[in-house]
Amino acid sequence: MDTARLKTYLLDHDSLDYPALEAEQKLAAVLILLTPGADGPELIFTKRSQELSSHAGQISFPGGTVEVADISPIHTALRESEEEIGLKQDNVEILGTLDWHTLPTGFVVLPVIGSLNQKQKFAAAPEEVDEIFSIPLTTLLDISLYKSDILSRNGIKRRFYFFEFKGYYIWGATAGMLRSLALKLSE
Repeated sequence: MDTARLKTYLLDHDSLDYPALEAEQKLAAVLILLTPGADGPELIFTKRSQELSSHAGQISFPGGTVEVADISPIHTALRESEEEIGLKQDNVEILGTLDWHTLPTGFVVLPVIGSLNQKQKFAAAPEEVDEIFSIPLTTLLDISLYKSDILSRNGIKRRFYFFEFKGYYIWGATAGMLRSLALKLSE
C-alpha cells in the first residue's frame, strides 16, 4: 500500500482535536512507523525492557506520555521514538493519526502513523527497550489475525484483542490500535 492511499484513511494530523480528560487521565502518543521492507512496508515494534515497573516485556509501539515541553502529541511520539529506538526524526513523514484510544490504565493515547522514507538501523535504549523488530504491513491488515479474550481484574471484565506472530504475543492497546488500522483500511 502506498502512503498517498494510506493517508486517505487517516485523520488529518494538522487539525487534531484533543479529548476531554478526566482527573486521573494523561495524554500519551505512540508512533506506528512504516519502514521499507523486503516485500513492502513493515511496522516497527519494541519489546519493553524486563526492568520496567509497568508493562515489562510487553510488545508496544515507541511512545510515551505527553510532556509540557512537547509541542503536540505528534512531537511526543517522535521524541519518544528517538529516545527509545534511535529514530532519525527528519526521515519520517507523518501521514496522519487514528482516533484517540482510552486505556484502563488512565492514558488517552494518540496513535500517530509515520513513514520512514529510507531504511534506518535502530538502536534500542537498553533501559527501556529489550528488542526492536518489524512485521509486514500485509500480515497486520488481515482482520482474521486478531482474536479477542476477556481479562478480569479487580472485579471488572474487559475485552481485549491479541495475536501471535513468530513467538511474539501482541495484545491490549497495541493489538487494538492495529486492528483499528486494519478495519479502517478495509473500508
